[in-house]
Amino acid sequence: MALHRTSLPRTAEAVALVELREAIVRGDLAPGAPIRQSAAAEELGLSVIPVREALKTLAGEGIVTYVPQRGYTVTELSPRGVEGIFRVRELLEGEAEANAAARMRPEDIAALRGALDAQRAAVAATDVQGVITGNRRFHFALLSRCDNEWLLRFVTQLWEALEPHRALAYRRGAAAGDYARAEAILAEHDAIATAFENARIPDALRLLAEHRSEGLADFQRLLTPAEQNK
Repeated sequence: MALHRTSLPRTAEAVALVELREAIVRGDLAPGAPIRQSAAAEELGLSVIPVREALKTLAGEGIVTYVPQRGYTVTELSPRGVEGIFRVRELLEGEAEANAAARMRPEDIAALRGALDAQRAAVAATDVQGVITGNRRFHFALLSRCDNEWLLRFVTQLWEALEPHRALAYRRGAAAGDYARAEAILAEHDAIATAFENARIPDALRLLAEHRSEGLADFQRLLTPAEQNK
């Protein structure tokens, strides 16, 4: 499961919550994968109780799913479910981006470029985890400037619900030697960063909205059976 106990002083439940969430977001636990409470507790050096409570929290966020008699699994999304998430992202994330864009500083724009450079290097090195991390860093270099705490919290939750599937998409592409979409994402990110560098905020927000639409199409292709895409 690749869980790693951190050294920060936190409650046992907080440790379990952070480590389980990160394992899911990284894609170490793929969509549909079962989460064995006893095994997770052993890896974290915790009792089962805090792990169970952490899983209840993640279930409330929609990241994991509980089925009686079967236990917890990483949530598998349907094409319709993904469309629902992206519709909410369109409403909330668009608002968060506009809020954040008005507060961007030179160092934030530099962080966009730094994240893009790291993502580009990861694509060249076929480092799937680096690509995922760079992609998230890029978007949150902007989103973290949003000063509405609740808005940012819900946007982050929506991102985390999609991350296991994003990881799966990148890994499938890498396994097939298909990097066309990864290169296209780099180009989209470059255009967004350039718009911010040139203080073209309306253009940057438009490009972000278009990029989000392309992201929806990516997830639809991932979750739709191959024979339906022919």
